[in-house]
Amino acid sequence: MGVTLTAQPHVGILVPHLSCTVTATNNGPGSVTSATLTATLPGGKAATNLSAGCTSSPGTVTCTYASLANGASATSTFRLPIGILNIGHVAVTATRTASAPTDPNPANDSATAQCTVISIILATC
Repeated sequence: MGVTLTAQPHVGILVPHLSCTVTATNNGPGSVTSATLTATLPGGKAATNLSAGCTSSPGTVTCTYASLANGASATSTFRLPIGILNIGHVAVTATRTASAPTDPNPANDSATAQCTVISIILATC
């Protein structure tokens, strides 16, 4: 399993947020019958607009995937709201927390997206 995570700012006065996309890719050698990715959010924040198969609690987003053939990918998205108190460095890390069978190459099981929020109307990732 390989994990990638990207974030894109959606800033403005109305509902500013970071749009996060997490992807699980089965790099083989065989099929995966299930996988779970957990994204760690800053400061106990909760995500919104979750893809099917994902849940959010303060500080985390958990996404589960059914079987993935060798070479297949599954992608989920969520939004991380930005408030006036979120100025500064914002990091989200996604990690494979479970899979069947166990991943033979855990070196690529985690990815981080880092953003800098300057104001609710200006952010870069």
